[in-house]
Amino acid sequence: MNTIYKFIFVALCVTFFSCNKDENLSTGASSITSDGVLSGKIVDFVPNSIDSVKVLGSGNIGARKVLSSGDFTIGLSVPQLSRSGNLSGVTLSDINAMTGSVSINTYLNNNFNGSIRKCNFDSLYINKAGMSYSMFVYSDRDFTMKGTHIETGIRVDRTEKFTANYQVALKKGWNELVTKVDLYTLTSNSLIQTQTVTNIITPDLQWHFVKYDNSAVHGELNGKEQVKWNMLF
Repeated sequence: MNTIYKFIFVALCVTFFSCNKDENLSTGASSITSDGVLSGKIVDFVPNSIDSVKVLGSGNIGARKVLSSGDFTIGLSVPQLSRSGNLSGVTLSDINAMTGSVSINTYLNNNFNGSIRKCNFDSLYINKAGMSYSMFVYSDRDFTMKGTHIETGIRVDRTEKFTANYQVALKKGWNELVTKVDLYTLTSNSLIQTQTVTNIITPDLQWHFVKYDNSAVHGELNGKEQVKWNMLF
């Protein structure tokens, strides 16, 4: 695996936020309760496009039918947890903290056909500054992380630089975190991407059904670069 992506599979880096109510930076409502009830409404939902969703961690940790209105509510079990990673430039308030994250797949007649994401875009096959999306993370304790981690490397004939700034405080139980792409520049010989992870849930984040496109997975969508999701836990 290229060094530029190694840190994608370890835990996030964050900045400490006080528990003082005046310093709660979240601006929108969370879609998950601390004890694991995930709910939402898929915008512009087309009936019979999907009929159920399944939440996956190391296995199936929750599943539910989607109503014809696009609404869903799912009770989640605790996912498999792993130790938060050691990243250069990052400080953890508790190095023993354990976390686990999930993805949410969609199905029609028991056949996988995509995913739902709480985000401000409706396609996986774009990547640009201003994109934001939520992650749902379980933590076994309260802890904070802070700092900036930078990875550089070469992929085939392209140089790549990935900068991750984290400003997050996790509570014991389920947390909703938001990743925002601050900079994305792609040329024939370089890729530069900068993003920030915070507790700030902005009002522009909505639930979207993102249909699976097999041609994109095999690189057949000309002129499009598939989003590289940050699996931070």
